[in-house]
Formats: sequence, C-alpha cells, structure tokens
Amino acid sequence: MRRSPTDDVLPHVPPVPVPADLPPVAARFWRYVQVHTTSDPDSGATPSTLCQKDLARILAAELRLLGLDDIEMDDHGYVYATLPGIQAEGLPTLGLIAHVDTSPDAPGDGVHPVLHRNYQGGVLPLPGDTSVTLDPARQPSLRAHLGHDLLTSDGTTLLGSDDKAGVAVIMQVVADFLNADLLHEHGGEGPRPPVRVLFTVDEEVGRGVEQLDLARFGADVAYTVDGGAVGGIYAETFNAAEAVVRIEGVTVHPGYAKDVMINAVEILSELIAALPSDETPATTHGREGYFYAHRLAESSTAEAEARLMLRDFDDDGMARRKRLLREQADRLRVRYPGSRITVTIQDQYRNMRSYIEETDPRTIAFALDAARTVGIEPELKLIRGGTDGARLSEQGIPTPNLFTGGHDFHSVFEWNTVQNLEQTLAYVKALVRYWGTHGGAEVRR
Repeated sequence: MRRSPTDDVLPHVPPVPVPADLPPVAARFWRYVQVHTTSDPDSGATPSTLCQKDLARILAAELRLLGLDDIEMDDHGYVYATLPGIQAEGLPTLGLIAHVDTSPDAPGDGVHPVLHRNYQGGVLPLPGDTSVTLDPARQPSLRAHLGHDLLTSDGTTLLGSDDKAGVAVIMQVVADFLNADLLHEHGGEGPRPPVRVLFTVDEEVGRGVEQLDLARFGADVAYTVDGGAVGGIYAETFNAAEAVVRIEGVTVHPGYAKDVMINAVEILSELIAALPSDETPATTHGREGYFYAHRLAESSTAEAEARLMLRDFDDDGMARRKRLLREQADRLRVRYPGSRITVTIQDQYRNMRSYIEETDPRTIAFALDAARTVGIEPELKLIRGGTDGARLSEQGIPTPNLFTGGHDFHSVFEWNTVQNLEQTLAYVKALVRYWGTHGGAEVRR
C-alpha cells in the first residue's frame, strides 16, 4: 500500500532551518540549496564530485517516503523514478529532468539561504558580505518582482537555483500528484501520462547525460526544468565546443635568456588576445556567439594551458570559430618555431531546435499552450548556455527547457522568489495534465 506523501518527514535536516511558513516547494528548495554539489570540470570521473551523490541519495530517499516504488540511483549518481500514469493508454511517456550539480564559477559550499520578505525595490545588501548587493540598476528584472519574497544566498556563495529550483519543483510535482491520486476515489485527476523523473549530474560542466542510460530513462518526450525568468520556454541552444590550448616553451634563467627562452605564458596570452575582442560573453547577446577563455591551468615559462568555450547558434559560425582558433595557433607556430602548440577541440552539444522539430514538435507547442492555461504568457527564448536537453534531443528524445523563475545564475548575486517557484510548480503540473489531455493525438511534423 502506498504511504501518504508528507513534507514533514525528511531524511536530512539542513543547517539553516526552513522558515515555518514557506510553501512546500520553497521549503524543498531551501533544504536542497544547502547540500554542496559543485561539479568539477577538471575531473574525469562521473560524477565529477562525489558530493553530488549526497543530494542524489536525499532525493531517492524522499521519493521513497512519498510512496514511489520504482526508484533507482545508479553508480554515476543519476536518480530515476516513475510517477504512474492514469488512463494513459496511447499517451507517450513524459520525462521531467533537473540537474543536482551547481556551477564551479562561484563558491557553492556552505550555502546559507536568506529570505527577504515583501521586496519593495531599492538596493538590497546581502548579510554575509554587505558589499554584495541586489540592485535594480544592475539587475533590472528585480523591478518586476515588487512584493515578492526573495530568496538569495548570504552573498558569500551562489544560491544554487540553477538547478535546485528545478529539482524542488519536480519533487513537489510528484508529491502533489500522489496526494491528488489518494484524494480522488477513482484514481486521480487523469488522464495523465506516465512521468519518468530524472535527476542528472555534471550538467554545469557539459557532461550531464554523458553516462545516462537512455533505455533505463525510457521517456518518449521530455523537458528540463532548468530555465530562467517565468514564462521562458527554451527550444534553441548554442552549438558548443571546448578547446584546450597547450603551449610548451623553453625555460632558462632570465638573465641569460636572449635567443634561448620561449615563454609559454606569453605565447598563450598572445593567442587569446588575437581572438576577436567583440566576440566575448561580455560583448555579445541574442544570437551572437563568442570565444570565452574561462580557465587557465597552473602555468610557467615551460608550459601553459587554457580552456576556451566556443559558442555559436549556426553550424557555419561554429566552423568559423574552430578555424580561426587553429589559424592563430598556426601563426604562432611560425612566429615561435621552438615552441610546441597543440589545440584540441571537443564538441559538447548541438543546437537542439531542429532535432525537436523533426522528432515531435508538440513538445514546443504544448509547452506554450499549457502556460496559457495557468495565466502565464509564454515566450520562446534562446539558451545562451548549455542544457541536458540539447544532448537528449540530438539522441532522439525531444527535450525543450522550461523556466524556474531564477535570475543571475552562477554568481553570488543569484536570486529567485517564493512566488516564482509556486508559479513554476503550477505550470509544470498544468503541462503534465495538458499532455494527458492532448498527448494521444498523432504527431504532425
């Protein structure tokens, strides 16, 4: 017999207690952000950090407390579960996905969430470091959230809304549907498709579904709950690649270096400086791509190494970026004949829009239609970043990305609101119901 789902029986207690009057989805979020799950781009393991499994275990335990039986956490830290369908004959299996890791771009250990009630505008200092402020002049989205209850870190770490907001929403979707099933004498609110819940690891380092067992996941169509402002439906991403540039020079005592020393650090700096200065993350928006030298290895005269992100929405644009980088390396090999310069480029994911439209365009149409059923005016947006859905769409599971209400990800300025989390929850439940009502229709391409 299924046990009644509860929100007061929990397998872990967070260091910062949950405010008593938070709604369940926000209470979940409050607890999850306090679990350290920063991923590591330099690790070859999956997950890249063992701490990600801490949250994965918590989620698996909570799913069991909710009463689900079909729960599995594999050796890589992926968590799978099934919310059974109701009157589901002819309906596709729907996947809901969120990632447990947080970005290594800002500190993620020891997150202390802070609740700022009834935000009325103005500059908001964060208590752990009052030099860190939320400021509408810099973050204009704050102006649309007057009266909201803001959720932030204390300013010393990121918050982790990317993507623990998605994790909390999906967990609450499962809890709310199971409660509804228990309350309805004839088996729930049906029709409802079977829902495969999936929590992934290492999304922030571009390897979120690298070790995923697609057959075990078993979804026909899916959504990542991993977007930004309320109303955003994301069905198009960058093409993405990462380049590793390694320079080997010649080191010698600087007092006797003339015509002998070849400084690897200087060569690497010259290569990065030769890339277009108006094609960086700080100078581009919309459909404009970029080069991003985002990480340097420990370097010396003898050897230096950098990792660069290459991003472009178009295949031709990505080919141009790869070509330009290699051309600069060739030029420097001629200029510094005693050096050794290697450029290794690894594709990470492709623009997912064409894959989605070829496989099942309803995933986009239904996402837009379901938003309107709960009074949200949706907006199709571009993802200027990565998503597990890009790789899944390429592999045959069309997977747009849905909003979570979060803002200023990957930084100590990150924030969400209680009201945004509740709107996201209402929307995702409406989307599941919409697939139950309309998902049996023939796919039209």
